[in-house]
Formats: sequence, C-alpha cells, structure tokens
Amino acid sequence: MQQPLRLFIIFCLLIFGALYYYAYQQDKRHSQKADVYLKRVMQDVSDWQPQSLWSHLAPAARERVSRKQLEAVLKQYRRLGGFMDMDPPRFSNLTAALSVFGSGQQLSYSFPARFEQGSALVTATLDVGDGTYRLYNFSIRSVEPKATAR
Repeated sequence: MQQPLRLFIIFCLLIFGALYYYAYQQDKRHSQKADVYLKRVMQDVSDWQPQSLWSHLAPAARERVSRKQLEAVLKQYRRLGGFMDMDPPRFSNLTAALSVFGSGQQLSYSFPARFEQGSALVTATLDVGDGTYRLYNFSIRSVEPKATAR
C-alpha cells in the first residue's frame, strides 16, 4: 500500500515542478514584451471608447462580449480619466501553468495604474500567438479617487 502512495506523491511533485518551471520560462520569455504591450494598451484604451478596447481584444474575447456590455463596462471606468503611468506588471504563474491544459497560451498580469482621477489595480489576461499579444480579459478594480488639494 505504501509503494503506490509514494509513487503517486513523487509523480504529483514532478508534475507540479514541471508546471512551475514552465511558468517561470514563460515569465522570462514574455514579461518585457508584455510590459510594453500593456503600456500601449492602457494609453489606447483610456480614452474609454468601445472601439479602442475592441481593437485590442482577442478573437475569443470578441465572441464572448457584446458592444453593449463593452460600453457599460467602459462607462464605469471613464471616471478615472486618462492613463498616466503604471507599475511593472506582476506575472501570474497559475495562469501560465493552467494554459498548458488549454487550447491556447494565455498569460495574466496585474499592476497598479495611475489615472488623471485616481489609482486602480488592473488585471489583464493576454492571448499569445506568433509573438503577438491580444487582450483576452481586462478588468480594473479597487479604484482610489485622487486626493483633492484643500
């Protein structure tokens, strides 16, 4: 009974180790280019017009979101004003590891960003294909209004 359990534990450790190594390699390979891409997306999208975000969406994301939904989400973000700057994106090892089991490669990043009217935490999942990136998922949370001078 103990031998099969040991083999199972060793097998699981090998799988987890391989997934972690794969995620590490993806981070090394993509983070610099993804950082540049995300800065460009933030500059483009922060006019808060549906067409700006639509042009950066991956085909799979376009199939799942309607223009009406896009407009409703952007209406919420519009109060932030224009994009100013962002911290370096933090890579999600979990998303990279799980993309091994999916049909395409996806990478997820989160980062604090500053806008004309406040700060927010941005999360973006990117579809990767032939060295190009497209937004698969995009969200802004924890909006902090800009402090006003008294």
